[in-house]
Amino acid sequence: MAKESSQHKGHRQRMRARVEQHGLESLEPHEALEYVLYITNTRKDTNGLAHVLMDRFGDFAGVLDASEEDLLTVEGVGPSTARMLHLLPQVGRYYTQCAVNGKKCMKTTDQLVEYLMAQFAGTVQERALLTALDGRSRIKGLFWLRDGTSDRVSLEIKDVVAAALKGGTDSVVLCHNHPNGVALPSREDLIATENIVRALGLVKVHLRDHIILTESEYFSMREANRLPFYDFQTGEMLRPY
Repeated sequence: MAKESSQHKGHRQRMRARVEQHGLESLEPHEALEYVLYITNTRKDTNGLAHVLMDRFGDFAGVLDASEEDLLTVEGVGPSTARMLHLLPQVGRYYTQCAVNGKKCMKTTDQLVEYLMAQFAGTVQERALLTALDGRSRIKGLFWLRDGTSDRVSLEIKDVVAAALKGGTDSVVLCHNHPNGVALPSREDLIATENIVRALGLVKVHLRDHIILTESEYFSMREANRLPFYDFQTGEMLRPY
């Protein structure tokens, strides 16, 4: 194992001082990765490894999105480093969830979408997420429903209803992603949404929106006037389209 020279030790100290004073965002991407690698490489020069990882996986995000198996194929990456890098996006999502839950009001769709995009960051397969909101539009719970393939996720209505009841609120937002597609609902998405609205209505839960995400765009069925409404009093489905 390559040991850290006095020159590299001084470099590491300067990097730490820089981050302490100006934050991680003050670093270039390869420097940020080098700094993160200090966590599991306490005495080893990580500059070269950071460059190798960036070259292999494209950019900082690509490194963190890589699987542990792929990371372990890079010379100089051991099990602890691979596990740490792979966990970082999950830690970020968990932090965001804990920081927001029950505290911040999601007053606009854009605010909610920004939060949801952070939850789906790095996801390469279709996934579905149910978000429970209280009367002030504060997030009370997140419930991952099901993982799919790169272009399809199948939703079980009973899973959606169970998650909504577990959330303990009468208002939920359904979200799923199209990682390799466009932010538009398929015919299957529209049919599934209508069935879910009806099933939730039977247990007095309102589906406030169904949002479809890509990495950079979103489609809100409510904003597009494509979201059915269940009338709790009459038991009728009202379709705006």
